[in-house]
Amino acid sequence: MSVDAVMAVIRDPSTFADWMVAVPSALRTGPSWPETGSVVQRDTGKELRGRHMQSRGLVVAVVDRWRPDRELILRLRSGLGGWVQISVRVQPRPGGSLIEVSAEPLTASARLRYAGQGRNAAEQRCALVAERLIALATPDPVDEF
Repeated sequence: MSVDAVMAVIRDPSTFADWMVAVPSALRTGPSWPETGSVVQRDTGKELRGRHMQSRGLVVAVVDRWRPDRELILRLRSGLGGWVQISVRVQPRPGGSLIEVSAEPLTASARLRYAGQGRNAAEQRCALVAERLIALATPDPVDEF
């Protein structure tokens, strides 16, 4: 799959929960997704209005950097508290593309989770993000009759 196909999956706000590991399935992305500063929140089913359009308690992720041709860097709230920076970089390669996903803890509580065995689990989750992006970016085969 091409870099454009992978970036198209990332740009589609409806696929975020499909490729990002360990996020709730009911999410609401900001209208400017995935531009820098846009936010992903849990979807409570309630219509948010006025100054309550964004609730800090519901924030799941915040985009730190978006380069449409190759990179998405975001802060993700970890399940047990704290924030982790997730970097997704896509590079063209002959016959397809290379997807690099990395995670770095940003807060003390997240660093505690990444100590020892937690680091291996984080690396496995990063690999799973890349696998899911590949699966979503790969076109379904067409049956020929």
